[in-house]
Amino acid sequence: MDNDNRPLKRIRLVATGGTIASKARTRVSTEGYNPSVITIEDLVNQLPELKDLVDLTAEQIFLKPSSSITDDDLFNLAARVNELLAGDDCDGVVITHGTDTMEETAFFLNLTVNSDKPVVITGSMRPNDVISADGPLNLFNAVLCAASDQSKGMGVVICMNDLIVAARDAVKFNTFKVETYQGPVYGNLGTVRNGKVTYVYKPLRRHTVTSQFAGKRLELPPAEILYMYQGCDDTLFRAALQKGVKGLVTAGSGNGGVIGSIMKAYRSDDEQEVAKLPILVRSTRVSTGGVSDSWKSGDRVIASGDLNPHKAYILLRFALAVTDDPAEIRTIFNEY
Repeated sequence: MDNDNRPLKRIRLVATGGTIASKARTRVSTEGYNPSVITIEDLVNQLPELKDLVDLTAEQIFLKPSSSITDDDLFNLAARVNELLAGDDCDGVVITHGTDTMEETAFFLNLTVNSDKPVVITGSMRPNDVISADGPLNLFNAVLCAASDQSKGMGVVICMNDLIVAARDAVKFNTFKVETYQGPVYGNLGTVRNGKVTYVYKPLRRHTVTSQFAGKRLELPPAEILYMYQGCDDTLFRAALQKGVKGLVTAGSGNGGVIGSIMKAYRSDDEQEVAKLPILVRSTRVSTGGVSDSWKSGDRVIASGDLNPHKAYILLRFALAVTDDPAEIRTIFNEY
C-alpha cells in the first residue's frame, strides 16, 4: 500500500456478477458452474484483510454473466461510477465483472468515466469455491490498485493475475487460463505484486476526463461486425444494409482484408450511392498488429488502427452518436 501513514483510502466496490461471483459443482470443476449467484457482500467477507487497508463499501448494481450485459446496463454502470467518483468520500472505484466481455466494458467506461480517480475492473477465470480460485486475490489486488496514488490519471484498467492492463489495450487471450488478460501490443501498465502496486507505463490516448464522451448518455446508433473468412460472401453485408445500420466493422483477414464484393460497393464511381453506405471500419481477426491505412478505399472506409473488432465497434457507435462526417470519425479513431 502507498503512503501507509495517511488516512485509509475510501474505495467503492461495484459488483456486476461474472465467474468471480459463481459457484462450482465440485471443488475441482472449473467449468460448467452456476454463474453469477454470489453477492458482493459474500465476496468481501472472504477478504477480512482489506478492513485494515482501506475504507471499503460495496454495492450490487446487477448480477449477471457479462455476455448478457446491455447498452442500458453499461450506461447505468457508467452513471453510477461517475456519481461515486464525484463524491468527496470516494478515492477510487473497483468493479467486479465477468471476463467474457470485460475488455468491452472497460473500454466503454474508458470513454465515459468523467474523473481521473482510479477505476479498476477485476474478475476471475475460476469460480469462487474451487481449488486455487483466482477471484479472491484478484479482488484484493484490484482494491490495492484503486487505492494507489499511482493509479490516478491512468484511465480505466483491468487488474487480474497480478497485472495492470490499460482498458484500451486489454485482450482476453485464453478461454480457461488465469493469465487470460494481456496487453499484447504495448505491454502491461504495471503489476500488483505481494501487495505492492508498480506502474512502468502510462496510456497517452484520450480517455476518461479527456474523452469527449465522458459523462454523457448518448443514443448509440446500430452497427454490426462482419467476420471475414475464406469462402464468405456479402450476404450479411446486404442484410446489414437492409437493416439500416449506420456503421459496420469488419473482422478482416490479415491487415484488415475485406472481400472484393463489399469493397466494390465502397469504391463505386457513383458518389451518391457510396454516400448512402454505412461507415465501414476495417479491423482484423488477427490477435496482434492491428490494421494500417496503407490502402485507400474511399472516404467512408476507416482503418481501426490497433483496436480489435469489438472495441472498434464500441468506438464507432460513440463516434456516430456525435457525427456522421467520415473525416471526423477518422480523427476520433486516431485519437482514442
